[in-house]
Amino acid sequence: MTDSALPNLVQQMLQPEFYPHPVVEPIRLMQTHVSSVLLTGDYVYKLKKAVDFGFLDYSTLDKRKHFCEEEIRLNQTGAGSLYLGVVPITAAADGVELKGNGAPVEYAVKMRQFPQSALLSEQFAQGLLDEEKVRSLATTVANFHKSTQTNDHVRTYGTIPAIRQSIDENYDQTVVFTGDGGIEHPQTQKQFDETKAYTDNFFATEQALFQKRLDQDKIRACHGDLHLGNICEWEGSILLFDCIEFNEPFRFVDTMFDIAYIVMDLEVAGREDLSKIFLNQYVEETGDYEGLEILPLYVSRQAYVRAKVTSFMLSDASVSEADKKAASEKAAKYYRLAWSYVQKKKVA
Repeated sequence: MTDSALPNLVQQMLQPEFYPHPVVEPIRLMQTHVSSVLLTGDYVYKLKKAVDFGFLDYSTLDKRKHFCEEEIRLNQTGAGSLYLGVVPITAAADGVELKGNGAPVEYAVKMRQFPQSALLSEQFAQGLLDEEKVRSLATTVANFHKSTQTNDHVRTYGTIPAIRQSIDENYDQTVVFTGDGGIEHPQTQKQFDETKAYTDNFFATEQALFQKRLDQDKIRACHGDLHLGNICEWEGSILLFDCIEFNEPFRFVDTMFDIAYIVMDLEVAGREDLSKIFLNQYVEETGDYEGLEILPLYVSRQAYVRAKVTSFMLSDASVSEADKKAASEKAAKYYRLAWSYVQKKKVA
């Protein structure tokens, strides 16, 4: 997207004079389908886009303010040192200004900025995520889970109907990407059928396991999106940031659901050795050895979600053929990982 196509507010926030503090030029803009993130040097300003996807609703100013405040509140446990507060962007005579006297027209989450090299996803890509750091990560996540809350409301999301709702939705949304294995069909029909049959059978035969997870209070207010790209090592600490603030079913989950993202990230990159080190350290810290029985379902689910989201690019007319080919190859890799757990079950 060119600067001229950006919303006026974002264009103004790309100007150094917008800020009451020194900035590093040029100000960098990172965009996702739900947010615009401006990196100014020492600080990051994160805007929520006015979108409504059903499971996520930022469509009104009041809602965006509310979820900005929720983002600050919910990330205190995992990464409180990064989150500085919610700042209003207010109307001014010549446009907008930060924390002015005019009426608020938007809100931003203000964070401390850390270098990209601090992200564990970047460290992993550079070969810097070693065994010692993986163990430290496992200990950090274990301590985080020990501090999370649970109650009767949170536990309602640990029932089989609640858990399988999103899993069944994933299958419904990926039928169109299933077929011959070509660019537009990165998942074969065999993979689709066998992966779905595996999860259907898991829900049908493991009812006692799901109940045990409830009884043992393993359904908790977790992070919800705990992949390596949402974890950084900075100023001597491993920080778990950007937790899910917009949807309770995505965050009120089994603790094994939460760690399945990390396991999936490591396994899809061919580092099952690091995955095992992480898991061994995590269960030693938590004592949750029984959780390993339910983990395969959640690793398969997380891989499938990553495949699904990547597949959505294949039906986007604005995406180039080259980018679609790359997206198809990436999606196929994640579909294969989800399916691989079916094969492990057969061997077992």
